Amino acid sequence: MIDLDLTPYNLIALSTSGGKDSEVTMIKVAEAARKQGVLQRVIAIHSATGAEWNCTGYIVSKIAKLLNIPLYVVHPKWTIPDYIEHRLRFPDMRRRFCTSLKTSAIDKLLRKFFPATAQSKILSVTGERREESSHRAKLSEFEPCTRLTAGQRQVFHYRPILDYELGEVWETIRKSELLHHPAYDMGNERLSCALCIFACNRDLWNGARDRPDLKERYLRLEEQTGFTFRHKESLKQILAGEKEMEPCPFQMKKQK
Repeated sequence: MIDLDLTPYNLIALSTSGGKDSEVTMIKVAEAARKQGVLQRVIAIHSATGAEWNCTGYIVSKIAKLLNIPLYVVHPKWTIPDYIEHRLRFPDMRRRFCTSLKTSAIDKLLRKFFPATAQSKILSVTGERREESSHRAKLSEFEPCTRLTAGQRQVFHYRPILDYELGEVWETIRKSELLHHPAYDMGNERLSCALCIFACNRDLWNGARDRPDLKERYLRLEEQTGFTFRHKESLKQILAGEKEMEPCPFQMKKQK
């Protein structure tokens, strides 16, 4: 249930990765906007970083089309793999340049739609959930977006599923009867880049099978620079561990 009044906003921008949480965010916001008569103000934005699963672009576009939401695909100044090679090291907890690359491209589009000289009120919507991490547990559901607010442009950040638990997420997707990203059918816990430093090992094994080109690129970078994919743990070591583990059951089947 979304209690926020959406009618004051000129634009309601949904950031989507193609993962389960952004999908549920799109479902819930589209439902609320339709009831409030402002669905025509809703758009979805996907930041294509060059590090996604091969099918992510299709999944994002299909979900947006089924929900009758226009989709805008933006491209950061650098792809994530290119920028990693440029810096000669991988992102980490203190230097999350992968995230800033994605968000900067989305911010650029919003500024283009509504320059600071034009009076406007924008709602930027994302799908974080508190149970995902200690950092996300501290986020606010609704707050001003200071990095985008300027001049006559007012921007607010909204996280409508912040208090959702995992079971609620999958139940919403089941009821919607929409497709979901096939990475979850392979046992993925989360969906981000195919090879994300914050992913669990099983997600990395799945991502490496889908994007062998990205795997080889990162392995070469480790060998050339001596910098490991994660702190004191190389991608080579992580991928070698796949042989020692049993496959994970399908993620959705575990939800009650």
